[in-house]
Amino acid sequence: MRAAGYCRVSTEEQAREGYGLAAQEQAIRAYCQAQSWELAELYVDAGRSGKSLRGRDELARLLGDAEAGRFERLVFWKLDRLGRNLRDLLAISDQLEAVGVGIVSIQEAIDTGSAAGRMMRNVLGSLAEFEREITVERIKAGVAAKAQQGELVGPLPLGYRRAEAGQVVLDPATAPLIREAFDRYATGHHSLREMGQWAARVGLRSAEGNVLDRLSVRKILTNVSYTGQVAYRRRQGGGVVAKGQHPAIVEQAVFDRVQEALATRRRAPPQRPYGREPYPLSTVAICSSCEAPMLGSATIVERKYRYRYVRCSTAQRRGREACPQPMVRAEVLEGQVAAYIGDMTIPPEYLGAVVEELRQRRSAVAEISQRPRLERELERWRRLFVLGDIDEERYRREVLPLRRHLAELERPAEPLDVERALSYLRDVGSLWAESPRSLQREFVREVL
Repeated sequence: MRAAGYCRVSTEEQAREGYGLAAQEQAIRAYCQAQSWELAELYVDAGRSGKSLRGRDELARLLGDAEAGRFERLVFWKLDRLGRNLRDLLAISDQLEAVGVGIVSIQEAIDTGSAAGRMMRNVLGSLAEFEREITVERIKAGVAAKAQQGELVGPLPLGYRRAEAGQVVLDPATAPLIREAFDRYATGHHSLREMGQWAARVGLRSAEGNVLDRLSVRKILTNVSYTGQVAYRRRQGGGVVAKGQHPAIVEQAVFDRVQEALATRRRAPPQRPYGREPYPLSTVAICSSCEAPMLGSATIVERKYRYRYVRCSTAQRRGREACPQPMVRAEVLEGQVAAYIGDMTIPPEYLGAVVEELRQRRSAVAEISQRPRLERELERWRRLFVLGDIDEERYRREVLPLRRHLAELERPAEPLDVERALSYLRDVGSLWAESPRSLQREFVREVL
């Protein structure tokens, strides 16, 4: 019998005893030799997390070789090497078993060639997923504890660096520029775009060496860490939790004046989100000058849309000096795309296959599989609310879409109108014209 071996380590597990790639390979070779199996191929994912299938190139190659019939058994050291997510683990094993390949876990003595082996695979896969979730919760708790103790968590803000002993100190090259940026904006005479141009002139750049645009400048000016304090999860409703162990760059009074200046310059939010739905080509169209994505923009008169444009994102963030590409009327680009799509046709021999795929997508089986995940998400948010980790407003905001999705799953699926589907497929142009902008955007992202 031909067998294949699979080894995987994630970054945090490489130093653990028993998880090394060499140890896994040795165990796989010894097992195959004891079973008198031919080891046809060894697949190794080094430094890849098992929480999802994304980024595991060797696993993808393994599945392709399995479909080609290059081996009959897949051998690995432990079940969590194949996956720490039960859904992914079952998907992998089902895909392998569909092409006649059984999986063998050396540590747990599981061979899915038997019913008992498949049952043990499911049980141990659930435990592996539980272990991963516990690890994530412990990491989050540890990060929160560090913030409570006054330690900066995550990447250090501009203006700071770590000394040899590990403590956070001022960066003599960038800290004075950060202080000057706050002083300049506190005067109220400079816009965020002008601040970005000033940062480019004085050489203030991001940690990766990129030019700061107006959004990057705003993040700097709203970072409370520069006052010597530590905030945790501010974007999720958190705030200042402790006095930091790092030195302050900006005085609290200056920081407060900057926040007031930002508030006075902040424009009222539009009544409709004109960055996504009304602009199907936003982030799909590419600037011919700098190859950056084009974004939707509008000229609003009396809170109503009058002119819709598509403009270069580089020019929007950093000004016309950064990119000479002028704005283009959105109707012009959308009309050209509509004319192009109107000429698209699907060959008649493909129509049956497309209709069958539509039927499968509407199948209730795929939807029912989402129910356990949604119910787990609801229970997690409920626990966070009961424990006081989130407020009632956050709880309602997170739970409402999950409950709506569950309600949609309980709604009986409408039968597929084959004749109507075929008419749309024969005339894609009419389908484009009758679709809302959100579907038009999804279409161009998938096709173009």
